[in-house]
Amino acid sequence: MEHRIVGPGPYRATKLWNETVELFRARMPLRKHRCRFKSYEHCFTAVEAVDWLHELLRNSQNFGPEVTRKQTVQLLKKFLKNHVIEDIKGKWGQEDFEDNRQLYSSFLQAKNTKAKLSWKLKKIEYVKAG
Repeated sequence: MEHRIVGPGPYRATKLWNETVELFRARMPLRKHRCRFKSYEHCFTAVEAVDWLHELLRNSQNFGPEVTRKQTVQLLKKFLKNHVIEDIKGKWGQEDFEDNRQLYSSFLQAKNTKAKLSWKLKKIEYVKAG
């Protein structure tokens, strides 16, 4: 998957969002982590996400080297709020993304779950994958 240059025009912000989310989901390195004597597969720490996404944005022709680490953290907060990523413990709505060792996973890569979005009802239902 290549970086696509998003030119000026209508819906540019939406195109940039979709491109960034797609790259994050496809390329963000996931690995096994331990937290409080429990192992979690296919996850990443907040620090790993900030480091990786910051480097991606700085090397992107759509954003450039002027992207700050603080802006990257703000983008990851939006990822969390919009359920692109989730707290490894599945907490929704009460968490805040910080540049620390907290564990997260990519929402669509969460183990044994599928998300069924109901746009009319604006809620998310979980279905056990099986």
